[in-house]
Amino acid sequence: MQEIIIDDRVYRVEASKQENAVIINGKTLNLDSSALGNNRYNVIIDGKSISVEVISNQDKNPQIKINGKLYNPVIKYETDILLERLGLNIKAKKEVKELKAPMPGLVLDIRVEVGQQIKEGDPLIVLEAMKMENVLKSPSNVTIKSIAVEKGDAIDKNTLLISFE
Repeated sequence: MQEIIIDDRVYRVEASKQENAVIINGKTLNLDSSALGNNRYNVIIDGKSISVEVISNQDKNPQIKINGKLYNPVIKYETDILLERLGLNIKAKKEVKELKAPMPGLVLDIRVEVGQQIKEGDPLIVLEAMKMENVLKSPSNVTIKSIAVEKGDAIDKNTLLISFE
């Protein structure tokens, strides 16, 4: 089973045991489709013809045109649905409020400022440990609330470096 979310509508789509049929929201519908080329398809669902063009084919967030109107559906596969029901949504990220030093070392560089909005993976601090430079990166999209260290500070493991809003 898959869930396809288009705008605010949720469609639960399942394969049918019947040939040329699909189950959408518990209702079995006749289905026929043909490829027209250039990522364009003609789909007939219960006698209604629909023109579909695939603009971008990303696994869970494709971009498609249905009868000329652009949509960005979200697709959830069976595993995604099960994990959500169990409260283990893999897309849900833990809200991070602070960055602590993973090791003792010396603060070589601070690459952010208070109030700055940072994207996941952006460099925050360069820490020297055992004669190696380690770039500590943002764990998620955050805004810098405060910086607890200064360039040149010698720090211990678990020292608070940065707080996030």
